[in-house]
Amino acid sequence: MNKEQDIIQSWQANAGNWIQIIEDGGIPSRKLATNKAIIEAVCADKPASVFDIGCGEGWLAKELAERGIAVTGADIIPALIESAKEKIKGNFVVASYEDIAEQRSSITDTFDVIVINFALIGKESTEQLLASLPGYLSPGGKLFIQTLHPHSRKQMDDYTSGWKPGSWDGLGDQFIQSYQWYFRTLEDWLELLNRVGFSRISFTEPVHPQTRQPLSVIFRCRV
Repeated sequence: MNKEQDIIQSWQANAGNWIQIIEDGGIPSRKLATNKAIIEAVCADKPASVFDIGCGEGWLAKELAERGIAVTGADIIPALIESAKEKIKGNFVVASYEDIAEQRSSITDTFDVIVINFALIGKESTEQLLASLPGYLSPGGKLFIQTLHPHSRKQMDDYTSGWKPGSWDGLGDQFIQSYQWYFRTLEDWLELLNRVGFSRISFTEPVHPQTRQPLSVIFRCRV
């Protein structure tokens, strides 16, 4: 089994635990800064339609739908998609990143905004998906990606792109089956986005309100 498949199997095993912890507000950084940051970033563009890739159990899709935005969501984990369908009126499909990249899913529309929130943790799947996304954007459309701030690895003296040991530490003993994830430096993120066709890129850095340390980075990209 390769590392990309390990990621999927771990999320399948922990889907129920993830739904519960999100519903309970059990991830402090999300409540403190990162949830609000991605909502405000997307809504600032006043999109009529959003494609939420790696939508999970649907919390972000719900927030956007409540603001009058037509939301389409995709995730490879069926239990997460079922949870999203219970919360929000929208088009939610089970699809892998490869399905989306190779146009094997039922999603054929184009969108004002594509958002990927803390959902790019593989290598080849991420690269293949991003290369396909210009074709899913309406003219003038934008891609928003929020991910763990790359400089967090500097504190661990390991600021090099590559596969890193992952865990569910801090989320509770009920989470099982850890996996490796693919880390990119800030420079490598920018290089990748340029390489797949996003030449107009800016980013913001949500910070912890008390420590002022960066929690994430949000890339805003246009073709």
